[in-house]
Amino acid sequence: MRHTMRHVSLFICILLMAGAAALIGSRGQSLSNQELGQLQVTCFSLEEGQATLLQCGGHAVLIDAGSAADAPALLQKLADRQVTRLDALVLSYFSPLRMGGAAQLLRSLPTQAVYAPDYDPPADSQGDYRRLLQAIEGAGIPVRLPDEEGDTLTLGDAQLTLERPLQGHYEAAEGDYSLAASLEHGMFSFLFPGDAGEQRLGELMAQLPLSHTVLVLPEQGAVRENTKAFLRAVNPEIAVLTGAEPPSQDLLDLLNGMEDLALRELLRTAQGDVTFTSNGLDELSVTQAEG
Repeated sequence: MRHTMRHVSLFICILLMAGAAALIGSRGQSLSNQELGQLQVTCFSLEEGQATLLQCGGHAVLIDAGSAADAPALLQKLADRQVTRLDALVLSYFSPLRMGGAAQLLRSLPTQAVYAPDYDPPADSQGDYRRLLQAIEGAGIPVRLPDEEGDTLTLGDAQLTLERPLQGHYEAAEGDYSLAASLEHGMFSFLFPGDAGEQRLGELMAQLPLSHTVLVLPEQGAVRENTKAFLRAVNPEIAVLTGAEPPSQDLLDLLNGMEDLALRELLRTAQGDVTFTSNGLDELSVTQAEG
C-alpha cells in the first residue's frame, strides 16, 4: 500500500506568558513541555463497514470492526500494523456494518475487553449479534458498559473516554444507542460519535466538552436538525467521512455555509485509509493511502 496522497501538517503556535510553564490541552489538562509518545489513529477504508484503530505506547484499541465480509481485510490491515493483541474492542452499537466483523476478529486476536451499549438489536442484526456473543463467551472476554460518569482508558500518553447513551430506549434511530469516544493526546483530540442521531447528538452536546481537533462524522455525514449546532460545538479542524458513499449535497451545503467553522479539510475513507500521527505538542500529520 502506497502512502502517497495527502500529507498535511497542522502547526499550533503557542504564546507563552511570563512565568508560564505549561501547555493547555483541548479539554483543559496541563501538560509539561516534554515529548509525548506518538499516537496514530487510522480510519480504515473497508468495502462495507467502519473501523478505526488507535495506537499509542504499545497499546491498541479498535473502535468498531466493520462487516462480516470486511473481516479478512480488517485482520490483514491490523497485521500490517503489527497489532497482535487489543487492549479493547469498542463497539459503538450493534449495526452489521460496525459489529459484523467482530466475531471473527475476537476469534483471531487476543482482546482484553469489549465495550458495547446495552440494548437488544433489531431482527436484521440478530445473526451478527449472536455470533458476537458466542465469540465473546468462547474467548472469555469481559463485556463492559461505561459507567454513568464515563470510562477512561489510558493508552500510553493518550486517554480514551467512553460515554454511554443516557436513555434506555430510543424511538427515532438505532444509532442513538451509540457509545461515544473522545481521544485526547496532548494538544490534539478526536471525537468518535458512532452513528449518533438527533437525540444522541443532543445528549452529547450536554454530556461532553465537545471542542475537538478531528471529528469522525456521525451517521456517515447525515444532516439532522441539530447537526449544525453539533458541528459548531465540536468546531473540528478536520472531519472524516466514513463509508463508501460520497458526501451528500446537504452536508456540503451545510459545511460551505458555516464560514465561522474551523474546518479546513474533509477526508473520505472511500479514497483510502486515513492515518493521523500526533506528537501531542505541535504537530498532527495526516496521510491517506491510495484506495
